[in-house]
Amino acid sequence: MNKFFVSTPLGYELTTLAEMKECWPYLLGKDSKTHSLPFPEVEVLQGGLEFETELFAALQFNFFLKTANRVLLRMTSFRTKDLPKFYQKFKALPWKEYLAHGHVEWEVAAQKSRLNNEKRLQESAEKALSELFPKTEAKDFAGSIYIRMEEDLCTISLDATGEHLHKRGWSVLKGEAPLRETIAAYLLKEMIGEATPAEIREVTLLDPMMGAGTFLTEARSLWQGQFKRPFAFQKWKKAPKLFLSETFVFNYELPSSNMFKAFVGFDIEEKMLKVVSENFKEVERQIQFQEKADFKSTPLEVLHKNSMDTTWTGARPLWMVVNPPYGERLSSEGLGGLKGLAEAFCTNFKPQALGILFPDKERLQKAPIGYKVEKELKINNGGLRCLFTILTPL
Repeated sequence: MNKFFVSTPLGYELTTLAEMKECWPYLLGKDSKTHSLPFPEVEVLQGGLEFETELFAALQFNFFLKTANRVLLRMTSFRTKDLPKFYQKFKALPWKEYLAHGHVEWEVAAQKSRLNNEKRLQESAEKALSELFPKTEAKDFAGSIYIRMEEDLCTISLDATGEHLHKRGWSVLKGEAPLRETIAAYLLKEMIGEATPAEIREVTLLDPMMGAGTFLTEARSLWQGQFKRPFAFQKWKKAPKLFLSETFVFNYELPSSNMFKAFVGFDIEEKMLKVVSENFKEVERQIQFQEKADFKSTPLEVLHKNSMDTTWTGARPLWMVVNPPYGERLSSEGLGGLKGLAEAFCTNFKPQALGILFPDKERLQKAPIGYKVEKELKINNGGLRCLFTILTPL
């Protein structure tokens, strides 16, 4: 058994835990068939989840978690107040079982400890690795090592993810100030809440200010793994051979990825239609590779429209989700900020659910006529404090 830490944005911990429980029954065992391990006991911490399980199982969370940042393998934790002990403990770890050489990236953080010099900690760790891996000559990094020292407790971890998990491997093109994929997935899951898969399959999802279409691509891939992008653990000497083969995805017995009935997007900039279409096409291409004969495409319609001059006559039930260009652009169009935007969408589209991401200083004081505030979520969007407000009919 190994100990792991799944890091999450602050406030996402319970949503990520629910994701772990959702995908757990479908993970593979060492025999390439669906495993039968019990779900681990998970400690919910600020900014992540800590648990113990088999290495083979935990590495697969990289493929399926949509709201997490990364998966770390805990190598050790120990208390120390002096550098020699740190050096000895670090050097004694089984690095040769994981790393092909000693050229690694470092993430070192120290606070409230006797050993609080991050530079000296890294130098000591580098010295230990150079002795374990003499004559290292490599251009590529063998991995990333995380060292955290807090109140004299040293925790050393090996990154199993590599690039941040919001890098899905299917966004071909980006727009200006794109919404991070982990945020979009989190907000969509919060909108879905207790709705059943059968209920969601009847819903048309509309983003009236779609930009690069992150909400639409995330909604299409919300229940599917991401297998095309590389992960750090695949470089490990101890990497399970199964996950080094492109065809291992065919061993999963996953439920259908088709959840929403259809997707619609509007944007006032015509060039974004191609961006969204290409991104959505890449998502579908990767899902089709995984599902093969069982694959069914989900309709996508992207239109060059100003959503404020538009009404909805299409299929229902209709859900709307939007990350509008807050600030000067909305003000210059005379929309009256969040209040005017919410009223216009509720009046013109009459959605069964409407989720809007907006700066929290412009909190919606009163819901539009015929609607109520179902939920408000605090979100950090690129350093800006925002609220995601979900409105539903009375």
